Amino acid sequence: MLKTRLTEKLNIEVPILLAPMAFASGGALASAVTQAGGLGFIGGGYGDKKWLEQEFTAAGNAIVGCGFITWSLTNQPELLTQILDRKPKAVFLSFGDPAPFVGKIKQAGALLICQVQTLRDARHAIELGADIIVAQGAEAGGHGEKRATFTLVPEVADCIARTAPMYC
Repeated sequence: MLKTRLTEKLNIEVPILLAPMAFASGGALASAVTQAGGLGFIGGGYGDKKWLEQEFTAAGNAIVGCGFITWSLTNQPELLTQILDRKPKAVFLSFGDPAPFVGKIKQAGALLICQVQTLRDARHAIELGADIIVAQGAEAGGHGEKRATFTLVPEVADCIARTAPMYC
């Protein structure tokens, strides 16, 4: 077991998370990552109720999380209720304001992971009480803003250390 703040927070053996890639990260893959000691995420992406149900079933009894494109979840908020009923370990939100979903996620007992592409987004995620922040640069499959990961990550890490030392 490799002990880090991430492994302790998620109660996993290795600091490896399966990114919740829309329709690519299904239940079988998420389950395999979890069984290998990390935490697998089902890629809820733009939201498809039937696909999500199928993939949570495919994950079996494995502890997994689920991720969404946040601006799309805003148009289908019932999907959050659907996956929270499945008791995910964490909900991973990317590309949009997570604020409307924080209360429901926390109330359900799931951890909130916010993916950020700017320092402003990182500060907002901290203010909202995100449990984990993932800094993503422009190299990530064409997603993101214009910042490179190489410069964004240390800037976000410094911000977290200054404003939310409980993360450090």
